[in-house]
Amino acid sequence: MAKDRIIEQSAPAALAEPEPLEYPDSDGLPMAENDEHHVAIQSVRLPLEEHLRHKAGTYVTGDLLMYYVQGDPSKCVAPDVMVVQGVASGLRRSYLVWAEGKPPDFVVEVSSPDSGKADRTVKRELYASIGVQEYLLFDPGYQEGGQAGRLQLFRRWGSKLVETGPGGPEGSDTELESEVLRVSFRAEGMRVRVRDLASGEDLLWNNEQALARQDAERQRDAEAQARQDAERQRDAEAQARQDAERQRSVEAQARQDAERRCAAAIEAQKATEARIAELEALLRDSKRP
Repeated sequence: MAKDRIIEQSAPAALAEPEPLEYPDSDGLPMAENDEHHVAIQSVRLPLEEHLRHKAGTYVTGDLLMYYVQGDPSKCVAPDVMVVQGVASGLRRSYLVWAEGKPPDFVVEVSSPDSGKADRTVKRELYASIGVQEYLLFDPGYQEGGQAGRLQLFRRWGSKLVETGPGGPEGSDTELESEVLRVSFRAEGMRVRVRDLASGEDLLWNNEQALARQDAERQRDAEAQARQDAERQRDAEAQARQDAERQRSVEAQARQDAERRCAAAIEAQKATEARIAELEALLRDSKRP
């Protein structure tokens, strides 16, 4: 006979408070699909970070999960690069649009063969819907007329992001100008070159920044060496002046000693002559009757 099973039935528990939603800081996907994709992303992100790092209230990041619907962790996207103006800079694990108070002002996506169509359609519509002001799309694998890389800039017009053409009062016919960031962009092969519209100077890529720092360090070393050489030259000249002064002092002392000896000799000669004259007078007097 089977043993009787005893089932304990507990009293119904009180309704628990809903657990707070979690917004993960990683989707488990790599930032870039390959090295070329990574280089293309960094060619935009790093110059912008360096250019804007001293500008208060500007946040530059990339590959950071951005949640745009409060209460729905599935509504997220990770732009390759994004710039937000009017928020504090600093490290974040994710970007919550409602918590920060605004969406990004400027977003960059670097297309791959698998993401190109979605970048031009789905993401473009998404960024338009959440309030992005400008959207830069770069396709490094695009080929046309022997030129590699294609840039497209979309700017907010009403509720949509509309493609803008190159040129402008400060740019060339190969550059796309950002009204939000006051910089321009042009494709250089599989990378993007950023130019500061205020100064007209190109912003340096990461490897160029490293070379520039090395050149600056070498220049500082050369200037420090030149200062040391100048100080040694000044010390040598000061020592030479001191030696010359000592030499002049020695010569002046020698002249004074010689003059004293000469004066003493003259006085001695005069005394001798006076004594001789005195003796001669005595001799003459002694011979008189």
